Amino acid sequence: GILVNALVPTAIRTERHDDNIRQAMAKTGKSEAEVLQPRVAKVPLGRMGTPVEVAATARLLVSDAGAYINGQMIQVNGGAET
Repeated sequence: GILVNALVPTAIRTERHDDNIRQAMAKTGKSEAEVLQPRVAKVPLGRMGTPVEVAATARLLVSDAGAYINGQMIQVNGGAET
């Protein structure tokens, strides 16, 4: 009776990611857009994801709507290859 699934988030705009972006900006002198461009270029949706989007996927899995999902690795990555 236990469902086991995994969320695999990639390119999610978290506070830690923002810190890394600021560090890269300071180190290279590039703008935020210039630092983000190669990261976002790898994501077919053209943007980074948000923690809210990861949470929404988790909410699905723990809801009645996800009651028949089992043994899955669900990638929350905007279509980026991992």
